Amino acid sequence: MGLIAEFRLTGEDLALVDVAAGVPEATVEFESVRAAPSGPPEFVVRTVGAGREAVEAAFADADSVTDHSLVVADGDARRYQCRPTGGPPEGLETLANNKSVPDRVRVTPDGWTERRWFADREEFDAFREFCRANDYTFRLDRLVEVDGDADDPEEPGPFGALDGDSSRPPGMTEPQREALVLAHEMGYFDVPRTATTAEVADELGVAPASCSERLRRAQSHLVAQFRRADTNIKPRMD
Repeated sequence: MGLIAEFRLTGEDLALVDVAAGVPEATVEFESVRAAPSGPPEFVVRTVGAGREAVEAAFADADSVTDHSLVVADGDARRYQCRPTGGPPEGLETLANNKSVPDRVRVTPDGWTERRWFADREEFDAFREFCRANDYTFRLDRLVEVDGDADDPEEPGPFGALDGDSSRPPGMTEPQREALVLAHEMGYFDVPRTATTAEVADELGVAPASCSERLRRAQSHLVAQFRRADTNIKPRMD
């Protein structure tokens, strides 16, 4: 038995809130957090819906993060690396040892809106207490119990990875792999396309929105694996 929690965090020291406030028209999301051997972690942040100059001006004016740099751009979507300023929060080992996986973290001018998977209620309570101990206001919007029959029960989100399954790339779940293979077999990737998302979803027995998300995540894992394997690929900088 596990839990899915959807909640909002507010607090003076939350990273990137000042960036989001600088470009309120943009969507600002965490894509990954990479631990550093020493010093603060490195964030990879995705922005959509605002021009490069506006986004980079918001980063430059922000006090909560530093050392921002553009990694890759695709249309109006851009990924930046940056680091939080200031020292680590109190009781960081609690968060490091917590059996939870962030699935989606969106940054707004008011705080973070997060969806996170927890192993059980004890881990959820520990995470909530960690937030409150660091003066973050925790507002729970939704808490749902899930079991082995839930849709995409293994889904780790963009921060996590499931290891030990050689039939799929690291990080790709079995439902994602199944959706990708079925979509290919049905002609979803053909030119012209001979199957729609709704038709693939019908074969899988899931909602079209769930099918679309599985396909996007599966393709993202494949591209990430390809990029890791081919060091000659240079990020697009525009």
